[in-house]
Amino acid sequence: MATLTVIVTAFNNAEKLKYTFEGLVEQSSEEFDVVIVDTGCDMEAKAVIREYCDEYVGFEAFEIPHCLVPEARNEGVKKAKGELVYFVDGGDYISPDTIESILKAADETKADIFSPRFYVSGENEPYYDGWMDMLATVPDIDRFDRALLNTLDFDGRVYKKKFFDLYSLSFPAVPVFYNAAFMVKCIFGCDAKMTGVAGAIYARRRGIFSDGFPEMGEPSEKNLDVLISVYEEAYANIRSIIEEETGAVDGDEYTVQEILTVYFEMLTNCFYRYFWYLSDASLEKLRSKFEGISALLTEERRNKLNKTFSDLRFPQMYITRQDAANIPLFSILADLSDNTQLDEFINSLYVQKFPFFELFVKKSAAEDPSFPERWRNVENIIVLPDEGFFAKARAEASGITINVKDPTPLDPRILSELSLTKAPRSFIQYMFTSKRKQYSAKTYLKKKGLAMQ
Repeated sequence: MATLTVIVTAFNNAEKLKYTFEGLVEQSSEEFDVVIVDTGCDMEAKAVIREYCDEYVGFEAFEIPHCLVPEARNEGVKKAKGELVYFVDGGDYISPDTIESILKAADETKADIFSPRFYVSGENEPYYDGWMDMLATVPDIDRFDRALLNTLDFDGRVYKKKFFDLYSLSFPAVPVFYNAAFMVKCIFGCDAKMTGVAGAIYARRRGIFSDGFPEMGEPSEKNLDVLISVYEEAYANIRSIIEEETGAVDGDEYTVQEILTVYFEMLTNCFYRYFWYLSDASLEKLRSKFEGISALLTEERRNKLNKTFSDLRFPQMYITRQDAANIPLFSILADLSDNTQLDEFINSLYVQKFPFFELFVKKSAAEDPSFPERWRNVENIIVLPDEGFFAKARAEASGITINVKDPTPLDPRILSELSLTKAPRSFIQYMFTSKRKQYSAKTYLKKKGLAMQ
């Protein structure tokens, strides 16, 4: 039977590292070893690493301070002894049968890349990713499969170690989308056989804000450029392969339309979720990309996308950040009694899946040290005197008004769901409050180990 090396990239969080290591200790197979890459952990996290390396055979660690995750993974591959390598980030978890299932699939299929199931847990509602579940049930994954194109940037995949040497592969030294860039090289540049492993589960822990930034960390113009380059390369490779195999690419060729659709959807998510983190120049770059992709899509595909993104109104409404500030959909009047959660609350607004709002805050709150520095001069925050705050705010409000006195951070779906509702404007406040309480209750119950449907 094949052997496997788990490469763990370790960060500063002792409790989350324990969660990861316990998942490894609980594995039903013993045919694996663990290489821990310490990227500059604090003393508490280092103590946890030492504890597991001392107690368990096959655990070893080395340190590369202040390196990026992809660089840590590349160094981990050099240390790996197994025939397969499995990348697990500190804080994530693999279920007890995962390695046994992967090793069984390796012997049966002789594949180069293995796609387990992908589970998201944490403060937001937990779920299995539908696209990864599709891949996990397929014994022989086609490189043009729509599910694969939708999961390029996902973690949890396992690779043959000799695959790295054979094709001189490595993760690119970029802070984001390194999984996607690596997978593009694997599936379009190498003769790779891929298979799904339904019995293997990779669980990623996410906090309340990361749902707004899938895999992107801090949204920025540089990170947006990395994303665009990945999908441009994938699109160019797909066209090249089809032209080589068939001699031509028709405008409505199914596979080309698939990658264009995935690319369009990814850019749409970027526009919605990163809007207030990008400059007007970057927003214009997004718009031009949208126009270019839209011109290549068939009318049928465009119609489907219009239905998928039924609240997609930015080509007419929001060309610049100032446009969004001038014509907001929602006007949020915040009179928060507890400034200790002010930072979390305001940040939760800016990671909404539809973040087109203006925020009115009292002068005393804006001058409080707890007010987030990054949002002090943003276009859509209006500071008003404390006296007569609500009357002044309602007089200036351009969108549907929502009064907020509870500083609990918002679930990232709330404004998106409200933007699509057909309810009367007077009912929006009730819907906002009830949905917020519902999500807050779900979070509370999950922390108690319970689930609320």
